[in-house]
Amino acid sequence: MPSHTTPSLPLPLAITLGAALTVFGPAARAQGLVRRLPGLGPTAFTVTSTSLTRYRAQNFDDNLHDDHFFSLTERLDLSATAAPWRLYVRWDGFVPWNHDTSCTTDQGCYLRSTLGDLARLAPERVSLRYQRGDLTVEAGDFYQVFGRGLALAFRKVDPIGLDGTLRGTRVELDHGRMNIRGFAGVSNPQNLDPLSLEVFSDPTDLLAGGSAVARVGADQDVELGVHVVHATFEGNRDNRRQDDVDIAGGRVEAPSLLGGDLTLYGELNIARRRTQLCRRVGADLQCDGSSVNTRPGRGIFGAVQLLRGSWTFLVEWKDYTHYLLAPTESANATPRDVARLYSAAPSLERDDQRPFTNANARGGRLRVDYNRPGSPWIFTFNSLLYGWAESSDSNNNPIDPWDDREGMVTTHSYLALRRRSRPVASPQGGPSAPAGGAAVGGAAAPAAAGLGGAGATRVSSGDYFLTASVGYRREFRRADDAAGMSPDAQRAGDLRHESLQADIDWAFPVGPQDSLELRVDHRFERNYRFTRIPGAFDWDDLVTGVRGGVALTWTHGLPLVVSASLRWDNTNRGPGSAELLTDPLGSTSPVLRQPTLYPSAELRWNFTISNFVRLFAGMTPGGRVCSGGVCRDVAPFQGALAELVLRI
Repeated sequence: MPSHTTPSLPLPLAITLGAALTVFGPAARAQGLVRRLPGLGPTAFTVTSTSLTRYRAQNFDDNLHDDHFFSLTERLDLSATAAPWRLYVRWDGFVPWNHDTSCTTDQGCYLRSTLGDLARLAPERVSLRYQRGDLTVEAGDFYQVFGRGLALAFRKVDPIGLDGTLRGTRVELDHGRMNIRGFAGVSNPQNLDPLSLEVFSDPTDLLAGGSAVARVGADQDVELGVHVVHATFEGNRDNRRQDDVDIAGGRVEAPSLLGGDLTLYGELNIARRRTQLCRRVGADLQCDGSSVNTRPGRGIFGAVQLLRGSWTFLVEWKDYTHYLLAPTESANATPRDVARLYSAAPSLERDDQRPFTNANARGGRLRVDYNRPGSPWIFTFNSLLYGWAESSDSNNNPIDPWDDREGMVTTHSYLALRRRSRPVASPQGGPSAPAGGAAVGGAAAPAAAGLGGAGATRVSSGDYFLTASVGYRREFRRADDAAGMSPDAQRAGDLRHESLQADIDWAFPVGPQDSLELRVDHRFERNYRFTRIPGAFDWDDLVTGVRGGVALTWTHGLPLVVSASLRWDNTNRGPGSAELLTDPLGSTSPVLRQPTLYPSAELRWNFTISNFVRLFAGMTPGGRVCSGGVCRDVAPFQGALAELVLRI
């Protein structure tokens, strides 16, 4: 019989919050508290508690030991600001209960409480910042981004559950026309993955770097910058390797030329990756430098935007040739793990797409918008084309994205129509977004499906908002397979993926304080399943999978948002079992089958500007989820959660 654990309260968090409420007393009803402290003067305090109770029924993977359990996640944010100082501390706590503890780690037992390890009772985030005049000095945890994120991007990406900081020291001097930054520290991703609920240790990756930016021109409207980044990664015991990466680059940015009609951005990065093989000696991994492989890489991004009357033209270009800061599991395909997403190169893709790789790709996109003055309607045409490769040659060197034999090509074009609505007045900008967003809830899909509360579209009486698009995407082989023209060999034009997609989002008022929003999206797909798919478009043979969904959201004023959603996805089913109504909610007998239908509902009540409660129940699809140029693969979710955010 499986054994189970019983819950215990995150005592350090509860004690700290209780002490704060006791000290602040009646002021807890206010948005923050100001007290005059000796030697500091007026000091502003804020306390934010994020509590999330979750029940996971199933995540539809091969691990049967991480289903049907409850968990409690608590995050406590404390800050005190007395100019020029600011202190910030955050504790994270996680307690699973009623989970199976009879298995071993080899069987996939990864659920564990953060309270059993004294090291995990330390703050997840702690930082002390001094800011006076042109000088900023920060010690502890900090975020850092260079340019568009190609060389370095330590930041929060809630939709994919990413929150990585550097723990060390950061210095910034911003004086006149110059900005100089320098940093050094170790990577410090959050230890609890909010999507998988796995608690992992911090990788001991060391990073250091700096940047210098000069603002030139009469109005300082042109920026010229250079930056360098060095990273030394901990030895990988599984692959018995250790990596060092050096990146040097520069950028030019002119956001407001020709009276604001012309915007230019360009960034060039040169990378060198040094990999040495190691050997295990007892519990240690020793790297003697006898086997070293050095690989160059480059990351180039450029963008030009031009406004001409009613027309807006945007051209973007990317050239990422074997360009990824963190180590990878295999060639250039995906990041090694979610804890090591240290850069975020722009993908040129919509976030609802699932690119195979962005680390070894080269190409561009064109976007044209037409908006007649005085009209709320905007017409958009967008088209991208780039080559990519995810394999290596016999010497383990990366294949060029436009290789004659192994290169792949992606094209995606779509037309969009959008009608803007008038802004809806709300105090202080309306309710704040959920702390942690959909990622904290253990499911990345609700926001894309129209759930998520704060993401609902609000419209004024007598007005409406509408956006719709239709597009076609194709990913195919550039040339014949090097294996020759055998019957099973891949040939030029053979498909890796093909899809037709359409979506519509319509929000309209139904009363002085109420509005409805309807979102519908659907796509037909053909996907490579180890069988050749000839490149000729054939409707009769088009559908090997479908994905989509419908969501209806009711908004009552600012406080209340209620959403219901149904997603469908059979692209993970094998041939012969891909019908949407065949085991639509998933099956584990006789074989594990992914669901094809994903119903869900969500309620969010904002009882003050910064305080809310959120309830979610249902299922969300998994797959590759992308945001801001970074992607990760997540499992489906089935269960329920309740989230409470309180801020004083």
